Amino acid sequence: MSISFRQPKKDTRSPIEKWADKLHLAEFPEEYDYTYDSKADAEDRRRGKNPMSAEYVDRVNTKRSLRGVGPLGDDGLPTDNASKKWALKKATRDFTVRLDNALFNNDPMGTCCVRNYCTDEYAHITHGIVARLSNEPLHQAILNELTHWFDAELVNREKVHLAVMATLTDLI
Repeated sequence: MSISFRQPKKDTRSPIEKWADKLHLAEFPEEYDYTYDSKADAEDRRRGKNPMSAEYVDRVNTKRSLRGVGPLGDDGLPTDNASKKWALKKATRDFTVRLDNALFNNDPMGTCCVRNYCTDEYAHITHGIVARLSNEPLHQAILNELTHWFDAELVNREKVHLAVMATLTDLI
């Protein structure tokens, strides 16, 4: 008798996509209400009837309209993926700001941007890193973008890891 131990599948999504999923769950929990349905509620949803109270639906739809997202359908489920797009857009913006701040505050290339108050010193590098995230893991995207902007011999891998990656661990 042999027991097979399967390795869990590695999550290869970018940190922005992971952050967007967490943000979507936090901002639009009504889209996950169906997971708590009883058998009767699930049957009502299949028939196109929302088992939630009208007051709850009105409150949720008001919140959704304030975020520029369409209301829930008659069955209580989203009619499109606008909320996912909203979460991805916000996650991209939040991640870009956090990454830019991490690069600025930690100054991995030693450009003295903090002392010189040059707040846009790493702005182009940040946007390049974000663009690379669809094809590369975060640490590799940072190293490759810094190598693109600076001479490869100047990129101190340990300093980049300690200065930037430690700051971004909550987003990974």
